[in-house]
Amino acid sequence: MSFTDADRRYMAQALLLAAKGAGYTSPNPMVGAVVVKDDQIVGQGYHRQLGSAHAEVEALNDAGPQAQGATLYVTLEPCHHQGRTPPCTAAIMAAGIKRVVMATRDPNPQVTGGGGEFLKSQGVAVETGLLEKEAQQLNEAFFKAVTTG
Repeated sequence: MSFTDADRRYMAQALLLAAKGAGYTSPNPMVGAVVVKDDQIVGQGYHRQLGSAHAEVEALNDAGPQAQGATLYVTLEPCHHQGRTPPCTAAIMAAGIKRVVMATRDPNPQVTGGGGEFLKSQGVAVETGLLEKEAQQLNEAFFKAVTTG
């Protein structure tokens, strides 16, 4: 994948937002999201605490109708399963997002690949790997717990 400097700036902002969840989201990961349209941030959010709306939903709600046709930058693959909250992929589709840029896939077996693949199957452009190491380092404990138990 070839990412632009603007892509990197927006993902860096999503990572800063994600870090705001430190100490509140465990055992879930810290996630940040930014909605960008016409080179402007129109919405942003982060996972504030366990059981609350995920970062993607917060950012989409913040963007409102401006999310239509926009790009969503998110630090972790959007969930595609029902948990404490509805699947983020449903909110992304309902908002009319045209492109999703993920820092990293979710290592959780319930999620990994599912969110990205679903969005692709619905015609959304999905790109993965932007600031991936930074996103994995931010959630090092989560990645370790999910992959090794």
